[in-house]
Amino acid sequence: MKIKRILVVVLLLAVVGGGVAFYMMFGFYSVKASDGTENSVFVRKTRSIEIGDEVAYRYPLGFDTKISSRDVYVSRVVGVPGDIILIDDGNLYRNNKPVDEDYTTYCRYRASVDSAKVDFAAIFSKYDVRVGDVLNDGKACEFVCTEAEFEKIKAAEKEFSSCRKIIDRDDWKDVDVFPSSAFFAWNKDNFGPMYLPKQGDTLNLHPRIAPIYKNIITLFEGNDFQSDTYHVRINQQEVSEFVPNKEYYFILNDDRTDKRDSRMYGPIPQEYIIGKVIW
Repeated sequence: MKIKRILVVVLLLAVVGGGVAFYMMFGFYSVKASDGTENSVFVRKTRSIEIGDEVAYRYPLGFDTKISSRDVYVSRVVGVPGDIILIDDGNLYRNNKPVDEDYTTYCRYRASVDSAKVDFAAIFSKYDVRVGDVLNDGKACEFVCTEAEFEKIKAAEKEFSSCRKIIDRDDWKDVDVFPSSAFFAWNKDNFGPMYLPKQGDTLNLHPRIAPIYKNIITLFEGNDFQSDTYHVRINQQEVSEFVPNKEYYFILNDDRTDKRDSRMYGPIPQEYIIGKVIW
């Protein structure tokens, strides 16, 4: 009987220990989608994050709640500390080289007709698209889909007088896009270039450059920050440089119409990334 009790205790310890290990290494998280719905994802918790990883992360712009209590979102890592990221007319560049994105991305398109109205909803029901606004008195419609699906529509739907990708102009400033400064006319399709700081870097805080690092200095590293056309102050001291204490990543949504990523937040520190999404 004594041996049996020992075996039971060992088995229970193994089960409990395995459960704790599983909890430490993996987790299910409820993720908020762009349409307001929620989905569950299975995540491997790790600090080993690489280019191309789809990651779950905590919302970085909160002020009044601890990190572990914030909503969870999913984006893809497209830049790691030390990289320079640029989005030019919707095309992604890393370190001045075009990125070959070997995963599916979604963009905004517009179909138009010249004469009579058409039933866009009926037409697009044959395809894997998300139908958006109907414009121009019913003669145009915006939709979101993959490039491959767009090419199918463009080739098959001959009643469309035009079918094209919608790109924000490179001289148009989107106030919802980081860093929301008078010095930068950035939008979701034209963003950067932006350097992603490494821990211990010395960042140039010229007054025209400093707003790029505002969230890093304030939200993520806990300092007071003020800048104008001629001066930059951190904790009431005029400065020309800043040395970050953390590593920063650039995350981008596969659905490029959803700006809730580093185009809205700027680079985010590693501590906000929970881990890699498995499914």
